[in-house]
Amino acid sequence: MAWDVAAYGITVAVLTIAVAGVVGLIMLIRSFRRLEQVVRALGKETEVSLRQCRQLADEAKLAIAESRKSLQGFSSLAEGARAVGDAVQAAAQTAVHVTSLYRECLTAPFQPLSGDSDDGDGDGSIPDLTQIGRKLWASWKRRSDNDHPSDCCEGSGLNAYPSQGE
Repeated sequence: MAWDVAAYGITVAVLTIAVAGVVGLIMLIRSFRRLEQVVRALGKETEVSLRQCRQLADEAKLAIAESRKSLQGFSSLAEGARAVGDAVQAAAQTAVHVTSLYRECLTAPFQPLSGDSDDGDGDGSIPDLTQIGRKLWASWKRRSDNDHPSDCCEGSGLNAYPSQGE
């Protein structure tokens, strides 16, 4: 009978181990199923993320292309602005030159003919404005005196009539 009890004990132990193995196997299968579900969900999320990354990359590519076009436009705009600046500089230099020539033409009648100046500067710079004013006043007075001769100059022989001559 001892052998029978021992045989029953071993049988119960083997059955317990077998049940524990089956229960462990079932739990392992459930874990694999959960893991498979997680992998599927992760795969779907990865696909969505990959699509978004692809869309973002396409948008970035378009933005870079537009930026390149804008930069090329800015480059041509800057080149045009440089050309306009060069033209303005040339126009300003021409205006300075024309102004200088015009000033020389206007002040030439008031320059001394002998080449020496009255103020002693001798540097050939712009004449003194007071001298120019005095010379203008004197020439105006002479002109007005010639247009309206005074009583003392009537017999000078100068006449405004061309038939009588000078």
